[in-house]
Amino acid sequence: MKQQFWVVSILSTALGVASGCQKEKPPEPAPAPPPAAAPAPVAQAKPAPPPEPPKPAPKALEWDDPPQWKKVPASGMRAASYQIPAAKGDKEGGDLNVFVLGGDVDANIQRWVDEFSGMDLKTVVRTDRKVNEMRQAVVEIPKGKFSGGMGDKGPSDNYALLGAIVVSPSGPEYFFKLTGPAATIKAARAPFYALLDSMREQGGTPEPKKADDKAAKPGATKADAKPAAAATSAPKTAAAKPSTKP
Repeated sequence: MKQQFWVVSILSTALGVASGCQKEKPPEPAPAPPPAAAPAPVAQAKPAPPPEPPKPAPKALEWDDPPQWKKVPASGMRAASYQIPAAKGDKEGGDLNVFVLGGDVDANIQRWVDEFSGMDLKTVVRTDRKVNEMRQAVVEIPKGKFSGGMGDKGPSDNYALLGAIVVSPSGPEYFFKLTGPAATIKAARAPFYALLDSMREQGGTPEPKKADDKAAKPGATKADAKPAAAATSAPKTAAAKPSTKP
């Protein structure tokens, strides 16, 4: 009996040891998840440049009308027109027509000269002047045969021309073309230069008279024409819409 008891005890102990050895190990903890990747930086869009301010509308030129001249309704390509009274001995008066154009100033002056024939080129006066910071290219032809008139009039003998191209600050060029019998144009010379001296942008003021201004003389290459003070009550003219040809 005692021997059986010991055998049973030994077997129980062995089974207990074996049973203890067969117990499962506790599960290992799961590995920590990797750190989340940092979000990619968002590219900042460059701000759009501010819009350019609108360019101011070009200002028309205006001038004082000589009281001796009669302003008449402009027609066709003309921006303004005037009738010039005939001088003593002339059967007809002259005409001043104003055009708003463009192109090379000197080439247009030469085109006016080419409308005359039979004159001494030494008598043709070409001057440059400046009024209110605006260039004025002026040409005077005292006498010749004029063939540049409009209509069916045909060439005219003993005609003269006073012409000026005024370059406005905003770009357009103002063509002032005065033609007629020689004596009439000679008499209109002072009012013509008075008109040019009153030139300004619309809403501006005429340039003050200079004490040393002198009239242009034949053969001069640069001249300041004799100005005439514009009367405060003199009517003024602003150019009409641009045309295409003088």
